[in-house]
Amino acid sequence: MSETWRPVTRLERADFYSDWLAASERNAVDVERSPIVARGSDATWIETPNEHRIAMLIGNQVGFPTNGTNLCTVAIPAGHHTGRHRHGEEAIHILRGTGFVVVAGRRYDFHAGTTIHVPYMDDHQLFNTGDTDLEYVSASTMDLDLFVKLGRLEQLEEKGPNEPDLETRFAAEVGQFDTLNRRIALHLEDAPNEADRQKAKEAKKASADATAGHEGHGHEGHDHKEREHDDAAKAGERLIKSVHPHRHGAIYNLMGGGESHSELRNGFTAVTVAMTQIFEEVPHTSSHCHTHTEAVLYVLEGVGFSEIDDEHYDWEAGDAVQIPPKMTRHEHFNPSDNQTRTLRIEYGIRYFYEQLWPGYFKVEHRETSVARP
Repeated sequence: MSETWRPVTRLERADFYSDWLAASERNAVDVERSPIVARGSDATWIETPNEHRIAMLIGNQVGFPTNGTNLCTVAIPAGHHTGRHRHGEEAIHILRGTGFVVVAGRRYDFHAGTTIHVPYMDDHQLFNTGDTDLEYVSASTMDLDLFVKLGRLEQLEEKGPNEPDLETRFAAEVGQFDTLNRRIALHLEDAPNEADRQKAKEAKKASADATAGHEGHGHEGHDHKEREHDDAAKAGERLIKSVHPHRHGAIYNLMGGGESHSELRNGFTAVTVAMTQIFEEVPHTSSHCHTHTEAVLYVLEGVGFSEIDDEHYDWEAGDAVQIPPKMTRHEHFNPSDNQTRTLRIEYGIRYFYEQLWPGYFKVEHRETSVARP
């Protein structure tokens, strides 16, 4: 034999193990040095075969350590459309403009405030039918999908101008659900406000208590928690443990989950990426305070700041705030005289690791919003 061999002691690390240790150390440093806030005004726009203008706000490619996740902002000129492509799940929120998206050959109309779910590997294309630029934010787990080699990105058609017969090429919208009964689109005006739902439950409880007291035979055995679970069962929901007072001025439930008191998802079936809620904060308040791993907020309206692991970060409409992929304590503040609105984005890989290790479970430090001077 021409090969030579040498003994390896039990204390000597093989090369791949050294690589793992080094990668672990780099990751620990990276998440501690995350820039936290992406300034919308500083975004670098590029042109791609699929988009006329797209800029990455949050992602590894622009200096944010992530779980293979990203948040981008996209603009389509009036009278134009994106390319048609397919890849992993995508979540879209329309900021300005009107038009429609075609997902797996089916049309869904949208306007400012519409949230869209693109299922895994469904081909899709967005059309601007208005007189001004169409702008939206898009979130996906593209890098994660490609890293695990289970994802694909396939360009089927390139971007371009709308054809004159656009409206006749695509049949009119027949609903916001696809043929598999998955919700694809939800307009903000149709999104339930959890504050209203909570008030309705409290009013129902008060009415039931008053009736029971008046009749003098209150059935204490069928208490409030049982009534809540009955209501949830009728609505097809599953209640989670938190029953504390509301934690924001308003929570508009979009794809659901995350910060919701219930797991109402409005028919969405997002797994890897979800635009879960819009948080509305009244003037001079701060949100609840807790610790968890990666999530992102996109600022839709107003100015404010966040305290993240005891550091102060200012933000304004058009910015994005990343909660880095480590156990990160954070609280968001509205010090102004006007309301703020933020769009919350979460990625499913976070919950995969929550299932594995209690160290990643969310920790609530204060569940209620607080009035500030």
